[in-house]
Amino acid sequence: MATVSALPCIPLLPPPEDTEAPSQTRLTLTHLLNPNLWDLPEWNGPHTTDPHNIAEKVDSLDQSVALLKRYRNSLRPIHRLSPDILALVFVDLVRDYDVPLSSTFGSCSWTYFAHVCYRWRAIALACSSLWTQVSTRYPDAALTCLERSVDAPLTFVVDYQANVTNSKDIVDRILTQMSRVHRIYIPWMHLHGDDGNVSQLLSTLIDAPAPNLETFHLYHVRNDGKCFALPPIFGGNTPRLSSLKLCYSYPRMGCVTYTNLKELYIRGRKRDLITMELSQLLQILEAAPVLEVLLTVKARFIMNDQPEDGEQPPRQIRLDNLRRIDIARCSASVTTSLLSRLIIPNCHLRISVWLERRSDFRFLFGIPDSLSEGHSLRNIRKLQVAYRSAAGGVIIGGMAGGHPFQVIATVAQGTDIGDMPTVSGPLLLHIAKTLDLSQLEEFTIAETQYYHPHIGFSKEIWQQVLTQMSSLRTLHIRLQNITDSGFCRVILSALSTPDAITGKLTCPLLETITVVDDKTWSSLQWWRFAKARKAQGHALKRLSLCMPHYENVEDMADTDLTELREVVENVDLDPPDIPDVEFPNNPVW
Repeated sequence: MATVSALPCIPLLPPPEDTEAPSQTRLTLTHLLNPNLWDLPEWNGPHTTDPHNIAEKVDSLDQSVALLKRYRNSLRPIHRLSPDILALVFVDLVRDYDVPLSSTFGSCSWTYFAHVCYRWRAIALACSSLWTQVSTRYPDAALTCLERSVDAPLTFVVDYQANVTNSKDIVDRILTQMSRVHRIYIPWMHLHGDDGNVSQLLSTLIDAPAPNLETFHLYHVRNDGKCFALPPIFGGNTPRLSSLKLCYSYPRMGCVTYTNLKELYIRGRKRDLITMELSQLLQILEAAPVLEVLLTVKARFIMNDQPEDGEQPPRQIRLDNLRRIDIARCSASVTTSLLSRLIIPNCHLRISVWLERRSDFRFLFGIPDSLSEGHSLRNIRKLQVAYRSAAGGVIIGGMAGGHPFQVIATVAQGTDIGDMPTVSGPLLLHIAKTLDLSQLEEFTIAETQYYHPHIGFSKEIWQQVLTQMSSLRTLHIRLQNITDSGFCRVILSALSTPDAITGKLTCPLLETITVVDDKTWSSLQWWRFAKARKAQGHALKRLSLCMPHYENVEDMADTDLTELREVVENVDLDPPDIPDVEFPNNPVW
């Protein structure tokens, strides 16, 4: 809690000296408040003498007026708050300026509210929690903060222009205060210069013990340079470290302490990707039992040798606190191996992988074939599959156990997998068989801005896919292409065709179908489809259509869709928008 030392008492005016009675009469408070009673020689007249030295007392009068104003301010309602309460308010205001990588951090730009009145200034100067932002960009303000912060936790930022000439004094002062430094921000080139070594400015600081360090941020300044392995910092002993953000660098065992780490961010360069062995990442994850966030950008992980037959399978790593995994542009086989080692029951998962195909022609899209009990991707209730065939990709997203997930799988250039329209059907079938869709209730299939037919779909493939969705209640079909091959016509044909063995329709609980831009089915075909399902005891409750031949219709009575209400409870021409899966924005670092 923010506290302040005792405020200084308001000084009293010195007792009046014995002077002549006329001057005392002229300077009484009553006379000062009523200029009409002033008895001054040659008032407003020509220059004359001042026998009573009244003019010399103006400075004393100014001080008296200032003290009176201070007394008046003390009667304001705001001053009913105690100094500790006002200090808490000031600390909360200063949080708006606690952006370490901003250009004004460490400049004490918040001190404007210390100019409001004497009391506010005294409280601000006495509150050590306000003076904790130290940056080499502002040397004078940094020295002031080090003095006034007393024993409060510090945030130290090394500016990218810092060097021995302009920042050595501040770094030396920080060295004596390392026990209370909680956050450190350093530009990456100070840890890995052109010669590959730590800069002279920070060579001593980076080896000093930091027992209370909570955040270490290696930030990027320019786009050149090589990615490097993080050297041991602060003796490799950072027992309270909870946030590790590395730009153009990657961690290793022994460089820091991972026991209390909660956030791990790794970022490489577009033309110099970080390359890290998967076994190293798994060792770090095993050493970080309370990890909550793992985010990598422009980093690739390489597989170690696979275990030979007869060897024991690698042990599982349980991370109950892990709530977010965000891995961008990684090999599908590596991501599959990573997720197969982790037990993460409460995790938001977002990965971007290069699609692969195994020797048995089965696809790898980043998700293991068999998911462990309690895995965050079990019990999926909502699934969206959106093809981006023009870019050779597919986006798989949804909700599983109340947690969002998203997988972006892209066909890499130069592979023999084929284009997305050709493999889209077998890929969707593999997705349906890999994920746990037994509890799926809402499914969206979409294709955007692509004008070539999908030849990878067939009625048989769709029947196998829909068989995995025994609890499906809502189906959304979204098209933005000219042709319909593989989508609406084939899907609905699969839904209206009984199984060859059981004679039952797939998706018996299906109640709602919404379609946008279908160009193949007429209202008569929809009527036949709905009637066939109703005859099997699986009547639709809602049918929502947005098709070109109905786009200018405003009144249902003007269409031939009214007959559909004989077999469907609710028919409309306004399909709902399907929101994408929401994830928190990636931080800038």
